[in-house]
Amino acid sequence: MKLALTGVALLVLVFGITTSCSITKKSGEYACTTSADCNSGRECSEGFCVLTGTAIDASTQLPIDAPKHNIDGGTNGCPSACTSCTGSGTMKTCTIDCVASGTCDQKVTCPAGYICDVKCNEEGACTKGVACPATGACNVTCSANGSCTGGTSGGVTCGTGKCDVQCSGQGSCKGVTCGSSCACDVTCTGQNSCGFQNVSCTSNACRSGTGGACSSTANPAVCDSCP
Repeated sequence: MKLALTGVALLVLVFGITTSCSITKKSGEYACTTSADCNSGRECSEGFCVLTGTAIDASTQLPIDAPKHNIDGGTNGCPSACTSCTGSGTMKTCTIDCVASGTCDQKVTCPAGYICDVKCNEEGACTKGVACPATGACNVTCSANGSCTGGTSGGVTCGTGKCDVQCSGQGSCKGVTCGSSCACDVTCTGQNSCGFQNVSCTSNACRSGTGGACSSTANPAVCDSCP
């Protein structure tokens, strides 16, 4: 009797192994090398055919939404000049990332109604000028070598809002005009950056240090009138 039961158990085990090996794995149907291996409406991403416009999360190997830079002049209401946007109302921020957008070899113009954050992080970026919003706050980071060097006629031009220009790239900021900014700060930490003849503060009373920098705290009564 014990032998018979053992035989039955053995048959069940063999059957289970055989059937488990014959199970069709659907994921194999979506394996690909190029998008040409996929059906219409799908593209190859990380070795799998996924719906066009999605991507594979490498940590989970599951399709996820693939966010794209808002540079098409309308996606999520983001202006075409912006790489990405955040916030709403008076706190809307437009980020212009020169490395990501690849458009900073032309004049960079911030859209009206946005706080503007310009990242001149590619060598020679923003040499055709950066025009901050007429009334909104503006933050310009000139971190790459030779960035923001368009001279006073093609450099960084602040609006009437708070303006913060950081010149950390070597030889950066050969042209910054604070204009009528209510609080203009120009920080010059890059080797051979700025220079008195290249940076125009809102007032000589706002000069800070010897590198041509400007500070809204140098003389707050004169240099900081922001509400």
